[in-house]
Amino acid sequence: MITSTLLLVAMPQLAKAVEKYSLDAAARQLAEDIRITQQQALNEESASYFLQLYPYDPYNDWYEIKKGSLRVARVKLPKSVDMYPTNFSGNKIVISARGTAVAGGTVTLRERASGRFKYVIVTPVTGRVRVSDSPPENWEK
Repeated sequence: MITSTLLLVAMPQLAKAVEKYSLDAAARQLAEDIRITQQQALNEESASYFLQLYPYDPYNDWYEIKKGSLRVARVKLPKSVDMYPTNFSGNKIVISARGTAVAGGTVTLRERASGRFKYVIVTPVTGRVRVSDSPPENWEK
């Protein structure tokens, strides 16, 4: 009886913690995948790498890492996390042979239950990738 009562009290808090972790992990994974792709393009001096983002299905958001027409990896976001359409042209993060993103932009991720947001921000020119709880100052939806 005591164990059941404790579980009833703890389960909602545990669910919230798991959802928060899912959003944080998804944002960190996307940022890391962008960085790895930048490094690979730089190592190979190849301008054919890009990340194609697919934010169209609210229950199955995902992205692909590609080198030309070859798929290097496909990553599905957790079901509790939504990806919003980005301000990258065609929802595509193109990486130059110098290992930087051709254009800067922001990928917005949202945890469905709590409505919390995470922003994966790619800085133009330098290609710096960071995860933030708030959008960049010059952000446009």
